[in-house]
Amino acid sequence: MDYVYPRRTVLNLLNFSFNKQYENWKPISLTPIIPQLKDYSPSKLSDDIRAGFNVAVLSFPVNMAYALVAGLPISFGIFSGIVASIIGLLFCKSVYITFGPSNATAVMLLSSFAAGGFVTEAARVEALPNILLMVGIFMMAMSIFKLTFFISYISRTVIIGHITSSALLIVANQMRNLLGFSYPEGYDPITLVDTIRATLLSLGDTQVESVLIAATTLAIFLPLKKFAKRLPAEGITLILVAVVCYVLVEYFGVEIDRLTAVKVGSWDFSAPDFQAIGLKESASFALAIALLATIEAFSIGKSLASQRADRLDTNQEIFALGAANAACALTSSTLASGSLTRSTLAVNSNAKTTLFNLFTAIFTVIAVLIFGTAIEYVPKATLALIVVYTSVTLIKPSVIKIALKSTWSDAIVFMCTFLVGVFATLDDAIFTGVAVSILFFLRKASEPEVVEYSISDDGELEKIDEKKARSDAEVSIMHVEGNMFFGASDAIQNQIRRIAAEPHLKVLILKLRNAINFDATSVLDLEELNRRLRDSGRVLMLCEVRAPIMRVLKKSGLYEQLGEGFVFENDDENPTLSAARAIRSAQKYLSKGGVSIYGTQPKKAK
Repeated sequence: MDYVYPRRTVLNLLNFSFNKQYENWKPISLTPIIPQLKDYSPSKLSDDIRAGFNVAVLSFPVNMAYALVAGLPISFGIFSGIVASIIGLLFCKSVYITFGPSNATAVMLLSSFAAGGFVTEAARVEALPNILLMVGIFMMAMSIFKLTFFISYISRTVIIGHITSSALLIVANQMRNLLGFSYPEGYDPITLVDTIRATLLSLGDTQVESVLIAATTLAIFLPLKKFAKRLPAEGITLILVAVVCYVLVEYFGVEIDRLTAVKVGSWDFSAPDFQAIGLKESASFALAIALLATIEAFSIGKSLASQRADRLDTNQEIFALGAANAACALTSSTLASGSLTRSTLAVNSNAKTTLFNLFTAIFTVIAVLIFGTAIEYVPKATLALIVVYTSVTLIKPSVIKIALKSTWSDAIVFMCTFLVGVFATLDDAIFTGVAVSILFFLRKASEPEVVEYSISDDGELEKIDEKKARSDAEVSIMHVEGNMFFGASDAIQNQIRRIAAEPHLKVLILKLRNAINFDATSVLDLEELNRRLRDSGRVLMLCEVRAPIMRVLKKSGLYEQLGEGFVFENDDENPTLSAARAIRSAQKYLSKGGVSIYGTQPKKAK
């Protein structure tokens, strides 16, 4: 006959869990800028203006590049930087994450376009608002309901594998802009393998002018990167090559594949159209993008905050990023994410408050007004080479080596993520990597350490194993360390059942000092164990019970079922006292008497 768990136990525990979540609930602030402006001084203003200028100088060229990566008009990248900066000003609490287009999310967006069959620029522009709006909704929902904690359970190996495959896809995809050819008619590559095949088929159409422009760009860009690291190499390179291109086009009539001019007056509103791309399809693409953008922003923010021994309000920052993408959906802008280079530059420029975002937006608008028309003389090959260079730097052999050689589980996670990214879409790669990473985490978390102790003839606790008979067969002391949540239930129960099946056992004592994550499954497991032991005339006792587990025991009603004399709370000042009290209490149930307890702690099992 199946055992029916008492309804009150489950309801009490669920009520306790809800109350704990309510106690820890911190709402998202809609006006985080106000506290930052208290005691705002001229020195802070000076630092914020400097940081805003530096970020704008860096962002202007790379935002165009990332729009190019996503297969969108370069204006979408520039406008995205402006919109994301304004939203960052309004909703961010810290300066640790600077919003704007990023390399990894741009190629993810391109992969989504390819998977959805949006092969022309017009089709991608039409589908973009739908995807961005859903990305924003997903991210804001995650932050409002405090779901961003799950990022902690995703291995960095997933990101290493995803970035490596993404970087290779960017390089392969930009070959057509770098060499000036087009893919065969009707050939729309989706995966990295498809893109490489299309590139190989098109090499015969390489344009000499594009190759020469790429070589000129490289000759300018590399020395700047190597010998003038403090200067904005990307911006200087674009200006110098644009001058060369202007001379070649206007004075020598050379035909060069170039970008289009960007004018502030051409900036227009956009709106989602779910006739162009359905809600379900938009959501499927957006979920993978939102996941990657959240991981990217989380990693950047945590890293930079730790450098200042500061804390990051992850939920607030992800809410702000979600709001930025929702705003981009309505303003003809591309996807916004956290950018490591921009964020690092803002912190190193000593940005004091999120007000620096305002100056970033202002300086970007000024740059468009001054240089917007001149952008039409920037060759696509120049921007493509900068993109390729940036992407290649994302591939770090030393980091990949660590991922492959640290543990076999890390190697599997990396290879699964990377190979799916090579042979399928990047959406599939991120989902696969996250799933495999979480599976390995659950496997490790569901292997608690359960060690059995017995009382030796001289009164001390001694560790025993399955092959060694207990010196006192009537009492068993089990040391449980690690997770006791639902995923570990079978492992714990199997070991407890083996020990509880001993024919001469009269008292089973569970030491729970190092047990964590005690949940409803743990309560129900102990409840069933207690019932089975009592039905056979035996006793269950709990000792070294810390405050979190004690609260669960009392809220669930299990404490009352076990009885006050059978649960012994942990004493931090005297770690052995709780176990000693439990063993003394157990003596009255044993046929043998006179058990002596010494003040020694059992060594931790290796």
